[in-house]
Amino acid sequence: MATEAQTKYILDLAVLKTKEFKEVKELLYSAEIVKPGAQIVANATGLAEISNALTDLQASRLIDVLIAAKEPTRSRVYATGRVRKTIAALDDIKASIEDWGF
Repeated sequence: MATEAQTKYILDLAVLKTKEFKEVKELLYSAEIVKPGAQIVANATGLAEISNALTDLQASRLIDVLIAAKEPTRSRVYATGRVRKTIAALDDIKASIEDWGF
């Protein structure tokens, strides 16, 4: 089983080096850390489940793969639809508090 320090490090690295949880699963398969179709990885809903199932050697290999992975580009621009929803929500809040008195 992966050590507590390894698990924390994996969680931190995964946030920095991947955009989606499925990328971590793909890394585990492509680096042959786990066998293709491994049920624990396939059925996992979170990284903690996977980390708790890894041996310390597998965890070390995953750490090496994550360190070597290129950090993804994260856009600083919001999608138009998201901006519109946010503005609409803000307008609703303004309308709700417009008549408030203090």
